[in-house]
Amino acid sequence: MLFDVFIAVLATWQIIEIWHHSLLFAGARARVELWENKLGELLVCPFCLSPWVAALSVMVLLVPAWLQLSGRYVLTAHIIWYAFAVSRLANICNDITHKLSRTPKSFDGILDSFDTDVKE
Repeated sequence: MLFDVFIAVLATWQIIEIWHHSLLFAGARARVELWENKLGELLVCPFCLSPWVAALSVMVLLVPAWLQLSGRYVLTAHIIWYAFAVSRLANICNDITHKLSRTPKSFDGILDSFDTDVKE
């Protein structure tokens, strides 16, 4: 159960990040920002939205186990939430090791030593 809570935390974090920072939802975010109601305020504020996404994560990951539910839909939902969690964990690892794990560019700076001014 503790592992599922960890997965729920990572998946919630990733879902919020995707909604607030990806180009995929840029158009939807722009339209939502024009809404002048509480739902619009909720959807543009990551701190306001995260408890609701967390509640959804708990419903997807923990409630089926508590109710001893199983089946195709439960498995599919778990796979989707685990994918969000793995994606967030990969992003965290990339952020931590970015300077160490970048692929060096073999030609980076090689042209700096050449005089590019053509004199005739």
